[in-house]
Amino acid sequence: MARQVAIGMLLVVGVACERAPLPAGKDTATGSPPPPATTESAEVGMEAAWDSSAGPVFLTIGPNAGVAAVVFPALPPDAEVDGSKLDPGFLKGSSFELFADGRVVSEATVRAIVPVEAPEECTGWPLVQLAGMGADSAGRNWAVGFVKGRVAPVAYDSIVALASADSSRLAMDVARIASSVPGDTVAEMVGLPYQVRRAYRFTAAPGVDALVAEVLRMLNQEANPKQEHLFIIAERDSASRGRYEIAYSERAAGGEEVLESSEVLTIARTVPRGGVVMLLARYLGDGVVYSLFERSGVRRWRLRWNSPYVGC
Repeated sequence: MARQVAIGMLLVVGVACERAPLPAGKDTATGSPPPPATTESAEVGMEAAWDSSAGPVFLTIGPNAGVAAVVFPALPPDAEVDGSKLDPGFLKGSSFELFADGRVVSEATVRAIVPVEAPEECTGWPLVQLAGMGADSAGRNWAVGFVKGRVAPVAYDSIVALASADSSRLAMDVARIASSVPGDTVAEMVGLPYQVRRAYRFTAAPGVDALVAEVLRMLNQEANPKQEHLFIIAERDSASRGRYEIAYSERAAGGEEVLESSEVLTIARTVPRGGVVMLLARYLGDGVVYSLFERSGVRRWRLRWNSPYVGC
């Protein structure tokens, strides 16, 4: 799954939003990546604990589809990850469901542990070899895996895969929502166009439509280029008269080298609790942090958990 998906559509909006601070992880040599230049706290704080109903670990695709990185959510977000000291041996023989694009694309069994070979200045999760995967292309392009039976995927549509009319309608919804986020503090970017980087729509609950989007705008100054990123979750139901209303938002502004790019790995329901969650990969510099968002009520989402930073 590509880290960046742009549809080439510019949206003229004036926007800022609230941001839950992302606890930085550590790198063995170079330290944590620098935080975004501008941040604001969201209305709800982050809960430290991973949702255990989603399983004790999850997998992300490794150097190829048959190798997976094992993420241990019990580690605190400021931990220094040393894959050689984390033992995934207890997973041998365990069955996982592999997700992509809002569905299960394959099942796999953990067959063996793969030795970690990484530069000294880099951190990373331990690796395992998978067996029993489907041979089709969909099964080879998975994004995240959970212990079988723990999580059920929620289907979602990407703006790039929608028909032209639906894509334009979703882009217009994103533009309106972005323009309604209060507190635009980056004065030099007011009035600059936004680019929709990613946008997805899904059903959050019976009768409740939802969307998640990442947009950005750029100030192309040769000496000091700047960007502003906006991450939005919004919902609409009968009470909102068919209009999307903000359920969660984040804003970050600064130089391109210190800003993150987010990718939705999955939207899902935990079993048997049934809560709706969203797992994101946040790419920071040459590494990544994983974040779990949770629907906590009607038109309310919260950032529940962050992984430690891993990378170089």
